[in-house]
Amino acid sequence: MSQFLNQTYQTNDESKQYIFISDIHGNLETLSLIKKAQQDFPDAQLVCGGDYIDGRANIKDVLDFLIQQKERGAIILKGNHEQMMLNYANGKEHQEGIWFYNGGRDTLQRLFGKVALLEEIRQSKYYQFLSSLAMMYETPNFIFVHAGVRPDEKYNDPNSYSANLDIYHQEYTYDFYRIWVREKYWYSDPLKKVFAHNHTTKTIVTGHTPTSHISGEYENGARLATSILNPVRVIQYEGEPARIFTDGGSHSDPIKFPHNDGNVVVLSAKGEVEKVYNYENTLKNR
Repeated sequence: MSQFLNQTYQTNDESKQYIFISDIHGNLETLSLIKKAQQDFPDAQLVCGGDYIDGRANIKDVLDFLIQQKERGAIILKGNHEQMMLNYANGKEHQEGIWFYNGGRDTLQRLFGKVALLEEIRQSKYYQFLSSLAMMYETPNFIFVHAGVRPDEKYNDPNSYSANLDIYHQEYTYDFYRIWVREKYWYSDPLKKVFAHNHTTKTIVTGHTPTSHISGEYENGARLATSILNPVRVIQYEGEPARIFTDGGSHSDPIKFPHNDGNVVVLSAKGEVEKVYNYENTLKNR
């Protein structure tokens, strides 16, 4: 049994394995990683965690691929970049010009060959596709979401989040939190950078921030090792489900970082990382 509520696609079914990828950002090489994972794990459920646009050159190829994948049963979620495009097309950006600041002008050029009029965007198949996407996918054992949820028992109660958006004081509505949050999700103490517990009873899988940007320590003082690359990060306290961070950095400068192609992560039904496909271990020597 499945249902769609509060921009959440919920199901009582659990797949044996999941293939998760987030933050493709127009990167064509990432599609090769997805296809390789699907070839190796043909029965796994593909879940895509948002941010497919803004960044690299092949945005149209990425969206066309995802449209096909959705028709074949993939779960395609919305990220903050998709929401910015939708907000722009609907004339209601939460900050003036924020989408163009984040690459929106180039995205329009790549999708339409010009800075299309708002009505042209709204009539396009890409707008219709992005409008149809949920923000979160929830199974008995998993929460897949772009940025995060508050990691407590009321994570999926919109009334327990702020009723009004105030980004300057970090008062986030439920929807804004799920596609924009960073430190408030990562830490129980953002000043000391102490990682939060996960009291949702479910493994939470996210993208949104390149993992090399995430640092901090556990309550016992153990620190997360830093990395110049963007590996998959598993943050977990004993006896609790993990929080898995996957953003491989595809939104970075393609000239400085030409092979930040993302992390395609294969997960078991128990929330364990079984395999990761990225440039270093998959594409580098092909």
